[in-house]
Amino acid sequence: MQMLTRVLSRAVPEVYVEHARVSDYTRSGLFFIHVLPDHCGYWRRFKKKYPSYVRSAQKRNARKVSGIYCPEFRSPCLLIDWLSEVLGLTEGERKLLLLDVRL
Repeated sequence: MQMLTRVLSRAVPEVYVEHARVSDYTRSGLFFIHVLPDHCGYWRRFKKKYPSYVRSAQKRNARKVSGIYCPEFRSPCLLIDWLSEVLGLTEGERKLLLLDVRL
C-alpha cells in the first residue's frame, strides 16, 4: 500500500503519514482508510482541505460521512473511486491505487 500512503501524504502534506491502508475491521464489514500515526488528526485536516468529500461520499452511499474519520464504503472500489474524485486523481492513478489496495 505504498501508493496509497504517497497519495495521502501529498493530499495533506502538513500531516505526517507513516502508513495508510484500506481496512475492513469494523463490525459492519465496511471499508475505510486507516492512517498511521494520527488517524483522527489526518482526517480532520483532510476534511477541512477537501470539503467536497461529503457530496462525493454521499453519492456513493457512504456511512459515517460527517464524523471525524474516513467515510466507510461497501467495497474498496467505491472507497478508491471516492478518494480519486475528491483529490482529482487521473484515471491511471486511480487504477494504480486499485491495484495497490487489492484485499
